[in-house]
Amino acid sequence: MRPFLYQLLMAGALFANAATLPQLIDAALSKHPSLEAVKARIAAADVAVKRAENFDNPVLGLSINDLRFDNFANRSLEPMQTQAVTISQKIPWFGKREAKKEIEEAKKALLFATKEEAEAELAARIRQTAYDIWKIDRLIDLTKQTMALTRQSISLYEAYTASGESGRAHMGIMSAELVQTRLDVSLSRLKAQRSARLALLEYLSFQKIENLDIDLPEKRLPPLQTLQKRIDESPRLHYRLFKKEIVSKRLAYDRLRSRIDPVLKVGYYQREAYEDYLSVGVGFALPVYGTEKSLVEERRARLMAEESETLDTRRKLLARLEKLHVKAKGEAEVARLIEKESLPRIDHMFDLIRSNIAAGGDLYAFVDLIEQKLKLEAQMIAAKSETHKILAQIDALLGEKR
Repeated sequence: MRPFLYQLLMAGALFANAATLPQLIDAALSKHPSLEAVKARIAAADVAVKRAENFDNPVLGLSINDLRFDNFANRSLEPMQTQAVTISQKIPWFGKREAKKEIEEAKKALLFATKEEAEAELAARIRQTAYDIWKIDRLIDLTKQTMALTRQSISLYEAYTASGESGRAHMGIMSAELVQTRLDVSLSRLKAQRSARLALLEYLSFQKIENLDIDLPEKRLPPLQTLQKRIDESPRLHYRLFKKEIVSKRLAYDRLRSRIDPVLKVGYYQREAYEDYLSVGVGFALPVYGTEKSLVEERRARLMAEESETLDTRRKLLARLEKLHVKAKGEAEVARLIEKESLPRIDHMFDLIRSNIAAGGDLYAFVDLIEQKLKLEAQMIAAKSETHKILAQIDALLGEKR
């Protein structure tokens, strides 16, 4: 009794410590390296926003005037010989620093949109991988049950044929053994698939998974019109909108670039024979080559391209949403038809045929029916899994993470 109690307690502890799907998603969103990289870029963008309002570095100049070739080290030969220290500072036109800051803020917003999309995609991949594992686990259980049923049917049939030979006995037993072999191979492949998917899930969630508790949530497919109204929540659309915003801010800055920035120059001049003096001057960069105007035209064309691409992205997302909705609806209908209509009728006939095996019924036909029933149930399991995987894709498209 004690060993059984110990095993029961251990099983309960494992179940209590089993990782759930929300826990895996939360862990991934909090520490996955791909998201940490985006967070680091956002931190760098904060620095860029602060730096955008800085003035350009001043230019420090040192000069010596009137050097004599015959004795350039002697600074007392000429009364007008001078040494000077000058500082030049470009003063940006009013609004230019603010425009540069707005460009950096738009870049930062784009990074947030990138992070939002990456989080939604990562959560969707975790959910899809977990649903694959759920499907494989159900197929493993179904295969084991079918193997046990096949072995039981062989034993019952062999017990009957031991007392009374049947003309089709050997064929029936051989057919059942072949089915058993195919089930063994299928079970081995399913276990290998589970190991591979579990390894992928560990990478996506960025943690070691000792035990897993995955089940399909109760989630209905919303109407297509409801989903289409939420298309503006899509992270992919946000990404395109913020890319367009960056080009728009750069266009505003390029328009300001045609306004001349004054350059203030201050110099201190020291002379040997006369008093020192201070010099103040102002310089201007003349936009005579049309560079600024061409930049504005180029940026305006790029903005038009971004607007067209944003519109195209929105239409693509709506088309993809409709396609996913149709697929999810079809898979859900397949699962419903098999589970609610086909399997109940088959189970009834299956029980009737199975009861005849012990009385020498047709084992060959029965094991063939076993395989067909297995395929039908596997199709139902796959349809349920695929439905939830498509729902995860829809959620990712709309920015949902759970």
